[in-house]
Amino acid sequence: MILDRLALIMPQWQETHVPDLEITLIELLAYVGDYLSYYQDAVATEAYLGTARQRISVRRHVRLTDYAMHEGCNARAWITVTTDTFEPIDAGGIEFITSFPGVPNRTLLTPSDLEPVPPADYDVFLPLLPGSGTIDLVIDHSEIRFYAWGDCECCLAPGTTSATLIDRWVPSPATDPAQGSATVAGDPPGTMRVLQLKPGDVLILEEVIGPNTGNPADADPAHRQAVRLTKVTPAIDPLYHQGDYPGTPVVDIEWDPDDALTFPLCISVKAPPPDCNCLENVSVAYGNVVLVDNGASQSEVLGTVGTASTAPRCAGDCEPAGMTIVAERFTPALSQRPLSFGVPLPACASAAALISQDPSQALPLISLKAISAAPVCPELADPAPPCSIPPLFTFDDLADPTGLAYRLITQTDINTRELLSRLSAATRQALAGYTGGSPMPPALKADLIADLSALLETWQPRYDLLESGPDDRVFVVEMDDDGYGHLRFGDGSLGRQPDAGTMFRADYRTGNGPAGNVGAGTICYLVLENETLSGITVTVGNPMAATGGTAPEPVADVKRFAPYAFRDVIERAIIADDYAALAADNTRRHAERPACGGPFLPLQGAKAVLRWTGSWLTALTALDPLGRESAPPSLTDEVAAYLEPYRRIGHDLLVSPAEYVAIDLALTVCVLPGYLQAHVEAALLGVFSNRVLADGSLGFFHPDRLTFGTGLMVSSIVAAAQAVPGVQNVKVSRLERWELVEPVAGESLSDEVPPCGVLTLGPLEIARLDSDPNFPENGRLTLDMRGGR
Repeated sequence: MILDRLALIMPQWQETHVPDLEITLIELLAYVGDYLSYYQDAVATEAYLGTARQRISVRRHVRLTDYAMHEGCNARAWITVTTDTFEPIDAGGIEFITSFPGVPNRTLLTPSDLEPVPPADYDVFLPLLPGSGTIDLVIDHSEIRFYAWGDCECCLAPGTTSATLIDRWVPSPATDPAQGSATVAGDPPGTMRVLQLKPGDVLILEEVIGPNTGNPADADPAHRQAVRLTKVTPAIDPLYHQGDYPGTPVVDIEWDPDDALTFPLCISVKAPPPDCNCLENVSVAYGNVVLVDNGASQSEVLGTVGTASTAPRCAGDCEPAGMTIVAERFTPALSQRPLSFGVPLPACASAAALISQDPSQALPLISLKAISAAPVCPELADPAPPCSIPPLFTFDDLADPTGLAYRLITQTDINTRELLSRLSAATRQALAGYTGGSPMPPALKADLIADLSALLETWQPRYDLLESGPDDRVFVVEMDDDGYGHLRFGDGSLGRQPDAGTMFRADYRTGNGPAGNVGAGTICYLVLENETLSGITVTVGNPMAATGGTAPEPVADVKRFAPYAFRDVIERAIIADDYAALAADNTRRHAERPACGGPFLPLQGAKAVLRWTGSWLTALTALDPLGRESAPPSLTDEVAAYLEPYRRIGHDLLVSPAEYVAIDLALTVCVLPGYLQAHVEAALLGVFSNRVLADGSLGFFHPDRLTFGTGLMVSSIVAAAQAVPGVQNVKVSRLERWELVEPVAGESLSDEVPPCGVLTLGPLEIARLDSDPNFPENGRLTLDMRGGR
């Protein structure tokens, strides 16, 4: 097009060879024009959610609709450590890795063992410790046995949250008292216990031999579970003696209800014929448990914030003359991928909550260390703005401060004086006696590194900067389509803007998604970064597979669901059903409750109605707790506080337990010939009970089977009774609300059945039938058994 235009306005120019200067200029103009055209197309494409193709653009679009696009999260696993020493290990200097081809025939490795191995051949897992950075290993925690109290057929049923462990007495050492726990009341003098369990510790409960055969190969690998202890109570069994000591030391443990057993765990069983002896230690508990997550450590210097412009500033009434410095936009990108994402560890959480993660709440596992800028531009031969502003020192100086120390004692420019003023008095005094000609004294080097480390600024990641202030050192990591992370800082209003001359270093983790969900028994090597453990034996392993690794949310799914996701979230309670839905949302209530606020009591359901109380509408909200009949006051208070922020203006709020209605049920049952009448009656009492039956099913009137307004249908009752073996036919002779009526001599109870075949209940009422003769006001079941034998 340009050639055609020139031919029209410059007909005398006929040159068309490539080396011609005019042809070169035309090609440059065509290149710039094509680039501008592509840029305009890209801007128009990325400007709308429906046409955007880049992941960063889609993420910013959907954030405007309050949709949190997630980038997946890394996997977590439980590691057990078996040791023969009490040596503590620094968690910051170790990592656990999976097996790889050519691995040495030992468990403890060093970084030199991994140098010839490509990083892609193994997965790295690092410890996650909520408290101290030290892993304290106890020899006797490597394997702990359960105490069966002399029972040869002991089993922990599903839902169990307590057990008893066997402890051991040993003579108290005079030189190393830390090897055992303190003596408790009743322990023999001069002894101590070897178990040092405490609340907060995690145990792995595992079936190690098959309960039916006694063969370790027949142990069920699915019978493994992590539990976090909430109570540890030392005790003594005086009936069984341990060696020369009277009695047997035991430890009663309790764990979080959220970690209740999901399977039956056998402790001891009777062996099959012909032995028929007692098989003990069918299951054991493993201590020395460490929570780890997937991701290798990386560190890189991101560079220094440049200077966009500098200009002198005149002195004012309240400030001296100076220089106005405008920093360039600093948007570095990480060089390694994929960046790890994870959910911060919750406080006072169960083992199940520690290992589970919600990808929508995951944050990038990265932090930035920043060195602040020098106070002014250095003196240059050509002071034309913008001048380059350096940092006070560099990260190379932090690693080896020898060169920096020499500059501090030989140079007197303003930047050097500024850095000296920020060092401690002891370090400045030591620098005054250092000549620079001899090797740097170790004490001076350590003090200088400590002072420089204290000058570093820490910047933390956030999902977005919408709630950040102008002084908050925060940033956002945005992942592109290739899996690289791009850092975005604040603008000085929403988040602090980095000053010109600030140098950044990123410390982050790489390893994300389902690739970290390795199988059980694959994490079996311990790498010591900074120390060696000689003369000891350490074995590590993961009894259960790593879980939680999730892939980033696909862009296509985000574009499909984000525009309508807000419809599923209730932000305000407007009608009665909103109050009920918010109260019954256990996940939301659990996330918003204070940490360490006691056991979480889930709800099976909730019901609410709006009633006029004379001056305003009151939202009456009734609660139906899960696994129990009555809601304790602590639960109603918690739900009331949880619902208060969602309450509509003009509504009063009243949270109370559900209204339980006692049921009076009478059945006339005809038993088939050949069945014992007592056996059929016992089966019917179980079917219409409020407990969990032997086969794991729920009784007809179990609290978890009934909820608000659920009427009782005669047909359902007949069907449940008719399913019992031995029942020929059944008739519902009475189905009504239980009422306290004084019996009249010579009269029997009336038989009343709803004419429509359904006993209806109110919206806030729940049926209840405990069939307890001592408390007939909680429901009564009467069986008129006929026939049979």
